Amino acid sequence: MRTGKYRLLGTLLLAGALCLTDCGSTESNADVMAADVQQSALPEDSTDSGSGGDSGITPQESAQSFVLPPLSTEAQTIDYKGSVSVDWLTASSDAIYLLSRERDGGSGILKMKPGEADGEVLQVTAPDGMVFSVMTTDEQGNLYVVAEDRDIEAVMRDDEVVCPTEHCEVWRVSPSGEVAAKLDISEYVKQEVFSPRMIAVAGNGDIYLSTQNDGTAVLAFDAEGNFLNKISYDYKVYTLRTAMGRGRDGKVYAVLWDSIANDGTSVIVELDGRDGHIGDATSFMLRSDGSFYSNVCPGRDCDLVIFGGEGILGYDLGSANIKWKVPAGKLPFSTEGFYPMAALADGRILFLDSNKLHYVPAAQQ
Repeated sequence: MRTGKYRLLGTLLLAGALCLTDCGSTESNADVMAADVQQSALPEDSTDSGSGGDSGITPQESAQSFVLPPLSTEAQTIDYKGSVSVDWLTASSDAIYLLSRERDGGSGILKMKPGEADGEVLQVTAPDGMVFSVMTTDEQGNLYVVAEDRDIEAVMRDDEVVCPTEHCEVWRVSPSGEVAAKLDISEYVKQEVFSPRMIAVAGNGDIYLSTQNDGTAVLAFDAEGNFLNKISYDYKVYTLRTAMGRGRDGKVYAVLWDSIANDGTSVIVELDGRDGHIGDATSFMLRSDGSFYSNVCPGRDCDLVIFGGEGILGYDLGSANIKWKVPAGKLPFSTEGFYPMAALADGRILFLDSNKLHYVPAAQQ
């Protein structure tokens, strides 16, 4: 069965399958509602600061500043005015990157400043037969984007439909749009019979790719694309629901849903690509209806920003407490879909909802 991967995954989502990276969202007409936030003295650390070791990567024209902008409490919804559709977003300290899977027959990236409705097209295009799928930034502001097969053959494996990618690369792109590296990881991704659904880059430059197919696994590579380890666990016990990302300390964390407890318990764990294991559970979050969490990123004033059915949470790992919360009812869109998310230097959280950009005030001291 030959088909377009993203169309198939969208169909699976509508059929009740797990939310995948390509899940679309229905356009929301709800008014933007500002969260109740308190503005106080600015913290000394930057949005993406971390304690990770030296990654061996020289910052490339990064405009990241150690001086944070004023904490913003402005809620905005901006209609994207660009000429190409956008499917994914990420952000550095001073720029937003939008990914288009369909640009002039290829797949490209746009760069814009916060608050803008359109951006400049970077001279970075996926090769023929491939498409950009997911992306993230590192602590220096470099962009990491996954390039994989555009069309693949959907197959059955262990009673589930999987979309195995034959060719997969991770591109490192400087803030100015220069491709600094193309890391071919096809051999390892092909062995796992999966298509990457989430990417995170640790403070030391290690790259993490997650999958849900054939159990649950995360592949870890160093900054040069050398395979480090496969981190796996019993998918009958824990389920990774795409919620994986770098924390403010530079380490990579995942939110696992406890299938055995079946009471809505989600466990936050550290992923150690160097040792190839899952660290001890750092904390727990309870959801009585079993809703899961879909995004993780570093916060301005908290260790992790986590998004899911409950809304947006600012989480402190040391105390295992929710530091602040924007309830789902105060968001200008439904939390039932999948919305790419990024944290901005001014404390707001940015979401992509079809061709709308939602800026949600979410930081407080």
